[in-house]
Amino acid sequence: MHSDLSRDDAQFLREITGFVNNLHDVHQRDAREEYPSDLVPHLRALRLFDACTRNLETYALALEELGRGWLSLIPIVNAHSTSVWSVKNYGTEAQKAYWSPRLQSGETIAALALTEPHAGSDLQKITSSAERVEHGWLIRARKALITHAAHSDLLLILVRTDPNPDLGARGLSLFLLQSGEWTVDRKLDKLGSRGIETVELSVNGIMVPDDRLIGGVPGRGFSQVMDGLEVGRVAVAAAAVGVARSAFWNAVGYVRDREAFGTTLANMPAVRARLGNVATQIAAAKALTLAAARAKQAGGRKDVQAASAKIAAGESAINAALAGMELGGGWAYIEDREFSRFLRDSALFIAGEGSNAVLTDLVGAGLSRSEPDLEWI
Repeated sequence: MHSDLSRDDAQFLREITGFVNNLHDVHQRDAREEYPSDLVPHLRALRLFDACTRNLETYALALEELGRGWLSLIPIVNAHSTSVWSVKNYGTEAQKAYWSPRLQSGETIAALALTEPHAGSDLQKITSSAERVEHGWLIRARKALITHAAHSDLLLILVRTDPNPDLGARGLSLFLLQSGEWTVDRKLDKLGSRGIETVELSVNGIMVPDDRLIGGVPGRGFSQVMDGLEVGRVAVAAAAVGVARSAFWNAVGYVRDREAFGTTLANMPAVRARLGNVATQIAAAKALTLAAARAKQAGGRKDVQAASAKIAAGESAINAALAGMELGGGWAYIEDREFSRFLRDSALFIAGEGSNAVLTDLVGAGLSRSEPDLEWI
């Protein structure tokens, strides 16, 4: 446990570790695409729905533990946390008074709707709209690749409030929708994190009152959501470290027991070297993730740090999962072993919360424009 954590944060993390250590049948439940409805009350009792209001290093460590246990639990907390962050930091006083207690207690659980079929990494291409009408806004939207939208009570949605395409990001705004105001059109089959749904959804001419616009002023949604996504990228990086740790120890357990050519695999120099490389990469990714969390906690936009952490942690998860497949041999290819789940789950980190190719360019562009940050790189 990190010695500089507060007593409350340390206890919070111990409780999450205990919860994760007692998870059962995760591999089987994931294969059945079973939504973890029985675990949501435990997430609520563990105070995970307001975890992003704590020190962000603590939040990262909490999400790392959840990722270590079952990746399908991550979107329930992470997508929700973007709404918590947005209302807390950008909501009107009335929005904070009404929504923050409900969101932070987990009484109301939120999802996040950004991506559209033609607008993924480039959110400025969003065409879903909110038209100003008397007493409110008329919202029409089509969204794709939206996680946890079928089980959430609230949806934080990014739409265009000014039809002028030349405005780009300045024409976008964030709204809150309540259950019943969006329609899940199709569940999307996907490679990993099978216990949580990913869907296409639509909003078919729903009128919402003015108080559903985050902050009460249109045109600020892009900057609001990008700030929240930096917290989300730290969370996804932490989850990737958790998946990497589980994949690594699963492989270590196998090579310790598996015998070949008169010895265990763990005694073979090539195997030890592979494990050493994986462990080093995971440890480095964790350090970078916690550094990004501390930077974001200090305030302001930290897109370079958050993006670099997500890239490094995602690659560590993929490498750990591939190492497991390699070291597990033929048994790793069999579905009743966990090797395959770690490989499927780690694939999320290539594109989830921003594709690595786009984020790598973002990091390079950000560093080329800025003064040297000697505390970071």
